[in-house]
Amino acid sequence: MPEGYRNDPADPFAAARAALAARIANRRAAAGERLTLDEMVAGVAELRPLPAVAFRVLELSDDGKFSAHELASLIASDQALTSKILRLANSPFYGFARRITTVRDAVVLLGFRAVRQSTLAACVVGDDRRSTNLDYDAFWQFCVATGMLAEVLARTEGRYQDQAFTAGVLHQVGVLALDQFRSDLLRSVVERTATGASRSAAERDVLGFTTAELGGALADHWGFPADLVGAIGGQTRPVDELAAEGGLGAIVARARLYARAYGLPDGVGPAEQSAPPEEWAAGPLSVSLRQAGGMEKILERVGAFMVAAAA
Repeated sequence: MPEGYRNDPADPFAAARAALAARIANRRAAAGERLTLDEMVAGVAELRPLPAVAFRVLELSDDGKFSAHELASLIASDQALTSKILRLANSPFYGFARRITTVRDAVVLLGFRAVRQSTLAACVVGDDRRSTNLDYDAFWQFCVATGMLAEVLARTEGRYQDQAFTAGVLHQVGVLALDQFRSDLLRSVVERTATGASRSAAERDVLGFTTAELGGALADHWGFPADLVGAIGGQTRPVDELAAEGGLGAIVARARLYARAYGLPDGVGPAEQSAPPEEWAAGPLSVSLRQAGGMEKILERVGAFMVAAAA
């Protein structure tokens, strides 16, 4: 199993079984056969949609023993990632007045949480463009905007502040994985949504499951923290049902709902502008959104992030 993926040290045959499952899934996919969720996970896992350093960053976020120095050292070990983080640190995304020239300075001046979250997102958001029907610019704009809105929510409510941005950015990782593994199936989903089908209905019709369920299964396979697994995998559940549970998934779903109401396309289905949810129009959350500069300012920061991350 590739470096950075979860493996069971007590089971010496786990990696071999995973590799065999991936080969079988790849053969069935090449033959155009419909795969189960487990088979899709086996096939996708070998493609590594996320780089190994992203898994190390997740470990940092889930273990208080790690220090700012260790985060800086991890970033500095990857020259390309170092360049991305320094571009981000000096971009309008942060708007810091002083020029930041080292990763250590970035961690000290911007804060451990901010740099850790940006590092993970920068690992994922890249300049990869494939010849499919997935609109990568719209896809990443939507994911990063959802992450920033989730961060506003988390800060307002005083919970999940360490995970909200990351969960928002990664909440469509199942779409990204499907595009890499079976772009023909994603194309079929896009075509169905263009004719008026809901995205979840189109995905179940084409795949037998949703890309949210695929993303959650992959996140679990990769050993992501449980809250993050639930947030990714639960995005097709009703928002009020998630809100009643009060977990990270509800924060992401509420952020996603506002992004959709604002008219942002998610890269898969058409844009759906509507009246914003009431909680964003009045009360503490509306105050937090105004303090963040409103949606216009958030989209400016999204653009700055995407330029720096993709360069």
